[in-house]
Formats: sequence, C-alpha cells, structure tokens
Amino acid sequence: MKHMNSTLKGMTLLSMFTLGGCVAPNHKVETAPAASLADIKNELSLSEQRVQSGLSLQQKQLIQQQSDLIVKLTNDLKQMKETVNKMDDKLETLPKEPPKPQVIPPQKCPVPQQGHAMDGKLMVGEAEWIWVDAANDAFQARVDTGATTSSISAQDITIFERNGKNWVRFFLSHQNSEDRIQIEAPLVRHVRVRQASADELDRRPVVRLTVRLGDMTEKSEFTLKDRSDMAFPVLLGREFLKDIAVVDVAREYIQPKPQLKDVK
Repeated sequence: MKHMNSTLKGMTLLSMFTLGGCVAPNHKVETAPAASLADIKNELSLSEQRVQSGLSLQQKQLIQQQSDLIVKLTNDLKQMKETVNKMDDKLETLPKEPPKPQVIPPQKCPVPQQGHAMDGKLMVGEAEWIWVDAANDAFQARVDTGATTSSISAQDITIFERNGKNWVRFFLSHQNSEDRIQIEAPLVRHVRVRQASADELDRRPVVRLTVRLGDMTEKSEFTLKDRSDMAFPVLLGREFLKDIAVVDVAREYIQPKPQLKDVK
C-alpha cells in the first residue's frame, strides 16, 4: 500500500510538469550578448563626430552664400552710383531757367491768283467769253461738261487742198452779229455725232483752232456746225476743260472778256 502511494505521487508530479510547459532540463535558450560600456562610448563618439561634420559643412555653405550675396550687392551699388553720376552730368547741362515757349506764327494760306482755283486751275462759269485767233475776235461760249468735244458755229463749209493737205473754209456768223467772218483752218478729221433730236448720225469736219480764255491760250479741236439759231456760237466741251479748268455752274463770266490788246 505504501508502495502504491509513492507511485501515484510520482505520476502526478510528472503530469504537472508536462501540463505546465516546462522544458527539459537539458534544453538551452540563446540570448544576445550584453553590450559593454566601451562599445556604448565608442558609438556615442562616432555619432558626435557625424553631427560635428554636418554642422561644419552647413557653416561653410552659409559663409559662401553670404560672400556671394555681398559681392552681388557691391556690384549693384557700383552700377547705381555710375547711373546717378551720369544723371548729375545731364542735370548740370540743363539751362538754369526754363526755356521760353516758342511762338510759331500761323501759316497763311496762299492767295490764289484771280480767276484761278487753289490748285492753279482756271475757274470758269456756265458762260464765258473766248477769243478765237483765226476770227480775230471774242465770242460768247457756253460751257457744257456733258459734251465731249467743243463746237463752233460754221456756215458754207468748204473743204479744199493747200500744199497737199486738206483745209476747211467756213463762215462764222451768229444772230447777234451782222458780220460773217471767214475762217480757214487745217482739217483734222471727220466725226459722227448723234443729235438728241435725230436718230441719224451727223458727219462733221473737225478743225484745230487757237483760242484764249482768261489768261490761258490753248490749241483745241472744234467740230463745225451751224449754231446760228442757238444762244451761243461756241460750245466748250470736256476735252477742252479737262486738267486745265474748274467749272462753277452757279456763276457766269468769271473770266474777263479778252481784248485784242490782251492777245499776244
């Protein structure tokens, strides 16, 4: 009985050791070796050296940046001084007193010659006196910008030959004149003119005559036509007026009547 109790006690103790998780007495647990005081001091010394090196590098970089900034500011100040000196030199050249305002006299427009426009062209009205050299007299002329060619009153028109060239003889007459003036002039050509009152074309000879209007003397072409029943023996068209005259239809006889003494 005593032996059985001893056996039970032994089994109970064995079960308690197994359930408790205890390791066998022969199993060894690995542990890290403890750092010595010398190792800790050495590590602290290395960290201090690294911090010192970083601080030293940053200090050098800061000093270099400050040096570059000082150089730049010095150069800027030098340029500013040079600019101020140049401005001082310019200020010294300025007059001590402000300049007096310059009075510019108003420009006067040139006065056009009597009977002329501002551009020098002859001013003519709806009616003017015109001198005809071949007739040695002055006649009233109607200015008509609607007509292309000029026309002069002619009766008894005769074409003849002189020195191998064709000439024209005609008589200039008008209702206000009792005289019939004979005129001879070289024949230039023939033209066909359509009258407003007729459908057929009228074939007319053309002569070149020297005429004077105001202070202007021109050689111009005239068609020959009987104008004895019209108000004016002479009609001045666009070919005569272009580039030399300006027409003011609201006026008449702007130019003086030519006299024999005025004809050169």
